[in-house]
Amino acid sequence: MNKIPELNPIEKKLKQFYRKSKERMLDVPCTRDEIMDVLLSSYTAMPDKNITQSLKTQIDEQIFILENMDVSFVRHARYTPAFWHNHDFFEMIFVQSGGCINYIFDRNISMQTGDICIMAPDITHSLSAFHDEDVIMNILIRKSTFEQSFFGLLDDNTILSDFFKRTFYQTSEIPYLLFHTGEDSVLSDLIDRAYTECAQPKRYRKQMVNTLLSLFFINLFRRHEQHTELSGIHPNSSEENLMYVLRYMQANYKTVSLKELSSIFNYSERQLQRIIQNATGHTFIENIQNQKMKQAADLLQNSTLPVSEISERTGFQSLNNFRKIFFKYFNMTPSEYRKTCTTKHTLFISL
Repeated sequence: MNKIPELNPIEKKLKQFYRKSKERMLDVPCTRDEIMDVLLSSYTAMPDKNITQSLKTQIDEQIFILENMDVSFVRHARYTPAFWHNHDFFEMIFVQSGGCINYIFDRNISMQTGDICIMAPDITHSLSAFHDEDVIMNILIRKSTFEQSFFGLLDDNTILSDFFKRTFYQTSEIPYLLFHTGEDSVLSDLIDRAYTECAQPKRYRKQMVNTLLSLFFINLFRRHEQHTELSGIHPNSSEENLMYVLRYMQANYKTVSLKELSSIFNYSERQLQRIIQNATGHTFIENIQNQKMKQAADLLQNSTLPVSEISERTGFQSLNNFRKIFFKYFNMTPSEYRKTCTTKHTLFISL
């Protein structure tokens, strides 16, 4: 984004209220009722029939996302009082210039140009952007579309995919991911293209926007996975290398040991156990065995390799140990599992 847009009439009115009412501290979180007079006075001139609905504290996706679309782009109105709200869709906050503070419960997330915060549905938060240069794009995504465009890009059989899914669906921590992308023109251009496409009622608009969103996520992971700040993990803490740890485990699951990780990342084995357990919900051993079992199941289903070779390929030194652990996971032997998969495939072909 090259040029910072001028304040629109609504933003100018909001800015006047903010400057004249410093004692009201409109830039810190409050309830909607406390600042409803400011919102109504500023927004009533807006011809959008849904505007009163958009000022609710619990926002449904149909308010912002068109029925024939899966994604919506909404520029955050600068100087809007920071009131608490939540919504039933995924939200991606992209700071195109300047900065903002994203308040989530008792946490204040300071965001700067290029930062991208992805939040799960039903999370109560409040956004504070009170400078002319604070240009914030909110990308609103239906649950089903997010799962397809975000999780659909991840390999299901990986430690990292398990971690990301747990972040949004299973963890008791605040479910968000924060990416520090700096001034990445590739990501900015993709968002600008999707925003422009979304605003024009062309043929295949929905498909084009969804495709651009998928490209955005691909580039986000490819270029900035290592720049991810995780909920519950502060950037200057000992857990800041978590993504590197998980990726190393993923790449070397056949042979990696806790002692090896400890030496490479300069943590004690006890620290690593805690970091991995907190992030994934599983111990180091459980993560490695889960990965081995997923790979073994995939090879049994999609190859004709003998069980003994599959055992070796997934990092087991003992065939008996492989069979024992496999039975524990799947309640059947590797041979029985392969037979079951073959039977299902044959039935599907016959239908």
